[in-house]
Amino acid sequence: MNKNKVAILGGGHGAHTMAADLTSRDFVVNMFEMPEFKHNLSQLFQTKTINISGEINGNYTLNKVTSNLEEAIEGARYILIVTPAFAHKSYALQLKGKVDKDHQIIVLYPGAFSALLFKNILGDDCPIIAEANNLPYDTRLAQPCKVSLYGFNDINLAFMPAQSGHELFDELKSIHPFVRMYEDVLEAGLSIVNPAFHAGLCLFSINDIENWPKRPFFLYEHGVTPSSVKMNMAIDRERKEIGKAFGYHLRAIEDFSGMPEGYSWRDLYMQIHGNISLTSISGPHDIQSRYLTEDAPFGLVPWSNIAKLAGVKTTYIDSVVNIYNLIHERNWWEEGTSMHDLGLTDMSMKQIKDFVKTGVK
Repeated sequence: MNKNKVAILGGGHGAHTMAADLTSRDFVVNMFEMPEFKHNLSQLFQTKTINISGEINGNYTLNKVTSNLEEAIEGARYILIVTPAFAHKSYALQLKGKVDKDHQIIVLYPGAFSALLFKNILGDDCPIIAEANNLPYDTRLAQPCKVSLYGFNDINLAFMPAQSGHELFDELKSIHPFVRMYEDVLEAGLSIVNPAFHAGLCLFSINDIENWPKRPFFLYEHGVTPSSVKMNMAIDRERKEIGKAFGYHLRAIEDFSGMPEGYSWRDLYMQIHGNISLTSISGPHDIQSRYLTEDAPFGLVPWSNIAKLAGVKTTYIDSVVNIYNLIHERNWWEEGTSMHDLGLTDMSMKQIKDFVKTGVK
């Protein structure tokens, strides 16, 4: 396998930016989009070239842009899945039987416990999987083949199984030089940034989100209020209690924002509202945005499910999910990530910890 060759699966903001970023650093990049969405990327399929501006500037031509999955991953050391979490199950099913488990590594951005999902679906054919707790970029597609990169995010990675991580971590730093490592993928899933970063802001901005385009809306500008950041802090405290029950010292918001532990709502308010790489991002403009429909079923729901196993009460996490159930007219408790999806049904806390370390039940 060529360690300098990567396959990027996905066609959104993050996938475009990662493809341009890695191409700018002399990686050989194949980019894949599912056939049913190929029409959205017709220009990219024709030119294979992405224009990026902001923190990186230039036009970068990829090695290949394809809707053939086998062609995309052939010879690639890393299979980088840069999609919302709701696409992970589909990718796992399509990759089953196609990955060289001894020589290829799958990396998920962000993971949202999907290393466990992939392991459950791929079974004995599952390669080593790494999952990140966040997307490495603050970025948006401005138009076809053109992305604006507002800033970089420090990210943390974990490996499934965890015992394989130490030998591969330095290798993966070639892709993300400033990455840090979590103990295991359970810690990584409990540390995804967005559910505890978006929920309060979106929850208290539903009217503004639904009123677009009558008036402009920028979540990190208009949605950051004392009340919304207090809700974020309440969710973060509950997730930290879940982590504590499993022996983790979670500090996802601190690592993302650079704030010290014991931060106040005023600290969080100033950190978000004063962050130019965030406040310039428009939207969300629809309650069906992934800021809500990804964070609830693939973040808050599994946090709550794992909390029940640990005997931790999640009043605020559950409240957000229940309100989203109402406004979306869906049952995220049923549609969201279950313990069965993760292959953790009827397992004790110790059995889960052993499983994420060794990969063996």
